[in-house]
Amino acid sequence: MYANLTKLLADIRASYWFFPSCMVIAAVALSIVAPLLDRTIGAGWLGGFDWLTAARTTGARSVLTVIAGSIIGVAGVTFSITVVAVSYASANFGPRLIGNFMRDRGNQITLGVFIGTFVYCLLILRTVRDASSGDATSADAFVPHLSVLLALTLALMSVGFLIYFFHHVPETINVSNIAARIGGQLRNGVVNLFPDPDTLPAPGGKADTAWDDRTSSMKHAPIEATDEGYIQTLDEKRLFKVADANGLLVRVQYRPGDFVIIGDTVLDVWSTTKLDNPTTRDLRACFALGRRRTPHQNVLFLVDELVEIIARALSPGINDPFTAITCIDWLKVGLGSFIAHDDDAADPVGSGPVRIYPVTFERFVSRIFDNSRQYVCTDRNVALHAIACMTEIAARLDDDARRQIVISHMKALADASAVALGDHPGAQDIADRHREALAILADPDGYGKHRNSQAWFGGRG
Repeated sequence: MYANLTKLLADIRASYWFFPSCMVIAAVALSIVAPLLDRTIGAGWLGGFDWLTAARTTGARSVLTVIAGSIIGVAGVTFSITVVAVSYASANFGPRLIGNFMRDRGNQITLGVFIGTFVYCLLILRTVRDASSGDATSADAFVPHLSVLLALTLALMSVGFLIYFFHHVPETINVSNIAARIGGQLRNGVVNLFPDPDTLPAPGGKADTAWDDRTSSMKHAPIEATDEGYIQTLDEKRLFKVADANGLLVRVQYRPGDFVIIGDTVLDVWSTTKLDNPTTRDLRACFALGRRRTPHQNVLFLVDELVEIIARALSPGINDPFTAITCIDWLKVGLGSFIAHDDDAADPVGSGPVRIYPVTFERFVSRIFDNSRQYVCTDRNVALHAIACMTEIAARLDDDARRQIVISHMKALADASAVALGDHPGAQDIADRHREALAILADPDGYGKHRNSQAWFGGRG
């Protein structure tokens, strides 16, 4: 229940219909309140502002009808443009990016303003009442002047949002903006990988160094998946609480983004007594499954999105190396954030009842460079830029073991480029860049000296 509720809230916030639906509900509420105010205060407050009023019922109906009819037409156009943008993004940047466009707040709010204005005008239209005698000034007639004025205001707002929408759609399908948005999500996702220890429940048992000794004297009970799909949410805090409250030791076998089928062991649980059904349900409720991978709690999915853009950009049909370079820059942002926040990622998380194997630096780096190497190695410019980025990342690492991981990926890229480019002059440029990078990293002061020279390949164009 807990993880499913978190997943449901995330799905609602990310859905295309949530904000428009809320704005339609707000429009319905406004269509109830505005006529009540009209009946309460009357039309006397508009004295001296005749140009704001629709003096007769016919005029009020005409204004509301024109606004409602034109706005619903514009709403159809904006929805069609959104569908075209989503189709374009899917074809050129990968189907996994569709969710990014559907979650775009600008598109959602624009559609909500249009539909909300249409619903409001439609509901206000039914409150306009003719006099039985045909005289709009008689007691039986009702012209909601304030309500009509609000409809005109909403119409003007809709025009403003239409202008904004025509500017916003090209911005959303600009590949640099797409890469930057994913890169920002990647940076934030990496930060969330390493939560503040103070936010986790206090450990209730011995240190993890005695994990094997403790489990040897306890009863093992695997918690199996009862459905298939991708793990979208893992409620770590709740898992800690359930384990601590029941004296359990729990090892998490699958992370968000992993695919499970019915019968897969998602949790290994050790307890002093047999697990009861309520505890088993509580443990299963810490997971939520879905039909697709999402960026929620899954930074590797964001890495895959950027790598997919690189693959498509360097395909023969597109051949856009500068888009690939942009994606590499934003992948470097994720690596920089990982280095800045990764303190104990090499060891299982937690010193209490729960053991969760984290995304290690080696796995994170491998997901970036192993998956993108076959595409990057075919283009001189992108390969040179990738080696420059790897050099900068390696220079920031104090841990020699992790530096060697980056250097090994740099060598693999240089070797792959030599094979892919063959006798092309670019192959020699990449080999020279690789040797230069190794020389810089071999000298403790080499990076600083090179960075301050005119030949520095990390910046200044």
